Amino acid sequence: MKALSVAKNIRHAKNDPFGFIVDSLIKIVVNLIIPIPLAGDVVAKFKGPILGFIASIVMLTLMLFVTFIAIFSTIFLSPTGFFKYVAASVGDNLNGINEEFAKSTIPSQNPFGGSGMSYTSVTAGFMDPAYFLQFGKNHTGIDIIPNSTYYAQSNSYKENNKVIIHATHSGTSSTYVDGEGGKTVEIMNDSGDLKTKYIHFKDIYVNSGSKIQAGTPLGEMGGTGFATGEHLHYEIQIKDSNVWKLVNPLSYIK
Repeated sequence: MKALSVAKNIRHAKNDPFGFIVDSLIKIVVNLIIPIPLAGDVVAKFKGPILGFIASIVMLTLMLFVTFIAIFSTIFLSPTGFFKYVAASVGDNLNGINEEFAKSTIPSQNPFGGSGMSYTSVTAGFMDPAYFLQFGKNHTGIDIIPNSTYYAQSNSYKENNKVIIHATHSGTSSTYVDGEGGKTVEIMNDSGDLKTKYIHFKDIYVNSGSKIQAGTPLGEMGGTGFATGEHLHYEIQIKDSNVWKLVNPLSYIK
C-alpha cells in the first residue's frame, strides 16, 4: 500500500509538478495544525474550493484595507478633513476667545489686540498712493503686522507661539479664497450694515456661517494670495443705501 502511494505521488509530481508542490505544502501545514491521520490528504483533495475561499477572504481583507485608507485620508489628511473641522469648530481654542476685545457689533480694536495700535505697525495705508503707484490698484484697507511690543506683551502670542488674528466685532463669518489665492474671512454684523474683511491667512479656524464674537480667533497670519510677505489686510465696509462703501479702518480703532 505504501509503495502504491509512493508511486502515485511520483506520477503526480511528474504530470503536475506545481500541483504536487501545492498539495505537499497543504498537507504539511494541515498536519501541523490538525494532527489527525489523513487530514492533510482530505484538505489537499478539496484544495480548489478551499483555496477559492481563502482567496476570497484575502481579497475582502485587501478591499477593506483600501477602503479604510481612503476614508482615513479623506477624514484626517484632506484640507477640509476632521482636524480642520475640529480646529474650525473650536476656533483654534488654544487660547479661546480673547477677552481683551470689547463685545460689540462695531469694531473698535485692531485684530492683533492690545490698546489702539500699540501692537501694530501699518505697512500700507488706506487708499495709499504709494501702493497704487507700486501695484497699479487702490488699497481698499490697511496692511498691518505685529510690532515688537506685540511679541513682548501679547498673551495670545505667548500662549500659542503664533500670530493669531481675532475678530474685531461680533457677527456671522464667511470664509473663502479670493481671486488671487488669499485665504479670507469676512464677518457681517447682525444688522447687516457693516462687515470686516481679513485676508492672507496661513490657516483659517472658523467655518462659513459661524456665529462669531469679538475676540474669536479667526486664524493664523500668513502670506497667501497677493502678498509680498506675511501680514494681515484688514478692511471695513459699511452699507449706505444698499451700496457698500469702503472706510478707513484706522478711524474705528481706539
